[in-house]
Amino acid sequence: MKKFIALAALCLAACTSPSESGVKVIVGAKLANPGREPIDYSVVVIEGGKITAAGPQSTIPVPKGSAITRGIGMVIEPEPGGDPIEAGRPANLILKGLNERKMRNGQWVP
Repeated sequence: MKKFIALAALCLAACTSPSESGVKVIVGAKLANPGREPIDYSVVVIEGGKITAAGPQSTIPVPKGSAITRGIGMVIEPEPGGDPIEAGRPANLILKGLNERKMRNGQWVP
């Protein structure tokens, strides 16, 4: 039992916490870019204030150690007049659902 506890402690110490990685991921929301087909169950990966990947869950991996926002039952849209949600663009978006959340340059706005 002591070996198991020591091994578990070692594994936990080696893990990267979400706050250390700086990567944010929105998982499971419908991605709605104007003029494009919506993507159900999407993944949007954000790092350094920019979107690094966006697409269906089946094709976009979730990076280890990322801070995950669950978006099931919600819709992700670009901010009004903003850039589409795609790789290389600023992470300025709105996550709509029961509670609306806004992100500016990769940071959730209170």
